[in-house]
Amino acid sequence: MEPVLLYLPFLQQPVTLYGILSVVCIIAALVLSFLTAKRLNKKSHMAVFALLSLVLGAFIGRLFYSLVRSDFLFYDELGEYAGLLPFFNFAAGSLNMGGILLGILLAAVLSSKLTKEKTANLLDAAVLPVLCLYAGMRLIEPLSGQGFGELIEQPFLCFYPIATCNAWDEWMLSVCSIEAILAIAVLVVLLINRSKIQRTGSLYLYAMALFAPSQMFFELFRQDDVLYIFVFASISLLCLVTCMVLSQFALLHRAYKETLPKGTALREAGLMLLGVIVCVGGVFALDKTNLPDVMVYAVIILALVLMSVLFCRRIAMEDKRAA
Repeated sequence: MEPVLLYLPFLQQPVTLYGILSVVCIIAALVLSFLTAKRLNKKSHMAVFALLSLVLGAFIGRLFYSLVRSDFLFYDELGEYAGLLPFFNFAAGSLNMGGILLGILLAAVLSSKLTKEKTANLLDAAVLPVLCLYAGMRLIEPLSGQGFGELIEQPFLCFYPIATCNAWDEWMLSVCSIEAILAIAVLVVLLINRSKIQRTGSLYLYAMALFAPSQMFFELFRQDDVLYIFVFASISLLCLVTCMVLSQFALLHRAYKETLPKGTALREAGLMLLGVIVCVGGVFALDKTNLPDVMVYAVIILALVLMSVLFCRRIAMEDKRAA
């Protein structure tokens, strides 16, 4: 599917409807972040975090895309090197969503250093706006010509939001819509249980424990402009895994410094890494072996569910102990 272009009278070049709506989503998320940032010492700290998130999210998201698609971005049709200026031309190519998420996490750490605000406070304040932004960006993704999976041949699955019909009346798996719905589901669960969460940082940790595994699984079904390294490893998948593992390790490290026995911390960290290994092995098996896809998907789902349960259990225990 081709991107939807708009021709505005005050611009010499066409702009995409996706680009315009992306700006609207970002502005809405920024407004929401200020309205929901109640635990911060000062609202100005949220402004610093928001600014750094925009800069670092865009930079790292663009960097990951540029590194993988350097042949497309930095070389012309004749194979001549075109310099680094295309990196700053966001009309050429795209950004990687996983890189954007890593940029937001890095922005939280740097903002904490600059404002003396707790990193956990900043991350908690960002959860609801970022989930809304992510869901919005995924819902409008078809306008960019991306966000789809393979063709669907089963008639009972040919309906939105499971599938999307293209210009040739073919139904394709609507990966972006499914991911948006899952993000909204996580958002609803967090809103319902928000008042029960006691400890600073637990809201973010619950969000990561629920959001990352669900997104990781459905990223496997993308068939469009997917960024791969090592042939089969998706950049977005690796970023989601990294965010989840780092968050759980940070939780275990904090718990270990307080009361958690070393053996328990190491065991839970080991189980999380084992889950990651199983998932990576499953992705490799899908690409390089003849094992039935259904069986491999079942193993990956089981590993992701167990990782999420393990993570949520530790968050609940630490939150209850701090109450």
